[in-house]
Amino acid sequence: MKIISYTLSLCAAMFLLSSCDGFLGLKPKGKVIPETTEDYEQLLNYEQIQKTSEIYPNFMTDDAFVPEKDPLIGGVKGLKVPLLRLYRFDKETFGESEEDRLWAFSYNRIYTYNVVIEDIMGTSEGTQQKKMEIKAEALLGRALEYLTLVNMYANHYDPATANTDPGVPLVLDKGIEKTNLKRASVQEVYDRIEQDLVEALKSLPERPVGNAFRASKSAGHGLLARMYLYKGDYASALKNAKLALEKHPELLDLKRYEVINPKRFAGRNNVPELTANPENIYIRMAPRAYGLTAQIYGSEDLVNMYDKQKDKRFLIYFARKISNLSLDHDLWVPYVRVNLAVTTPEMYLIAAEAEARLGAKDEALRYLNHLRDHRILEHTPLVASTSDEALKLVLDERRRELPFTGCIRLIDLKRLNRDPRFAKTVTHIVADETYTIEPNDPKYILPIPPIVLQFNPDMIPNKR
Repeated sequence: MKIISYTLSLCAAMFLLSSCDGFLGLKPKGKVIPETTEDYEQLLNYEQIQKTSEIYPNFMTDDAFVPEKDPLIGGVKGLKVPLLRLYRFDKETFGESEEDRLWAFSYNRIYTYNVVIEDIMGTSEGTQQKKMEIKAEALLGRALEYLTLVNMYANHYDPATANTDPGVPLVLDKGIEKTNLKRASVQEVYDRIEQDLVEALKSLPERPVGNAFRASKSAGHGLLARMYLYKGDYASALKNAKLALEKHPELLDLKRYEVINPKRFAGRNNVPELTANPENIYIRMAPRAYGLTAQIYGSEDLVNMYDKQKDKRFLIYFARKISNLSLDHDLWVPYVRVNLAVTTPEMYLIAAEAEARLGAKDEALRYLNHLRDHRILEHTPLVASTSDEALKLVLDERRRELPFTGCIRLIDLKRLNRDPRFAKTVTHIVADETYTIEPNDPKYILPIPPIVLQFNPDMIPNKR
């Protein structure tokens, strides 16, 4: 097998080189060009391709708490400048010399997916079916990247304004010398995501090739379920969540696991991760192996949502003592590699939310209690007298299940703020100063990186 040396340079880094122009500003390095079907399949195992999203948007959410002083993470003064700006809800986030890794790495991966999509069918060797499967995986991966990008750098999907709201640039081929690209509308980006996923589902295998780092039909349905949830198309979200769970319903019984060595950092607990965790339908890791582990505290608002005596998510994943340090707040310390792609817990929560919103409270509670049976010691099933009550229970559970998971909480705040029942003002305190972000504040939308605007003068910036 030919070894592919196909290192892709990061957007921002290449922008800084005087010899480089264009929007992406990235060029493949190395002398070996993929030729065979197997060569292109190996691109799907490229290290950066197996990652997605980012962790820093969590600093804007109501889940995050950074104390003024702290013996472990250094407190507010220990935050890097962009993180401090996010935590204070500043208008400016990344300066011209600071890299926005969410944007840069996402388009880096999109470039690789585009190479596979554009060239795989013309390769030598390999069957037609194999080529179609590889192309389908690249389509799914590209859709995942754009779903994150459009929800971070654009207004949340609103059918009344999606055709005019600026989204993100749609780069759909391997051309890397593009100049002065413009932002597609939110509607156009969502249409492309849906088109890619629907096309991918035609050729994705029933089971992943090898392990869950490779895609399957369940992964395709899972991403469609997430996309439709964000669009507010709850019937389609429910349909696809059910299809994802049909072939992959497994949940980890967290009651069987525990903190086995509270003095350790990595290796604190015995919870299986990545391919050993049956909940992972499709794996894409956080940029940092353990995400925000030991980097942030749970806010009082978040921590108080857990049953601190019976909820294994709190008992295993938060701590006030680590190594020889005693802490004043509940530190987020799961030390489990984070999967930001498709998991069965998210599918159960999407199905439950959709059922509640569609008026089927008993079905919503069935999904919800099934998940909680695998999380709570001596679990007593939750009950609700109305669909609205069931919806509130589901949304609370979603927050308990998915804290600090990529961009999920920030996206949830954006979409839920549109509903007066769930709209929320988030408050952070820094050096006795109180900073707030009101529902639907334009600062919920991340700024287009300054260096991107510099090379694309006609691109519409986000007003914050």
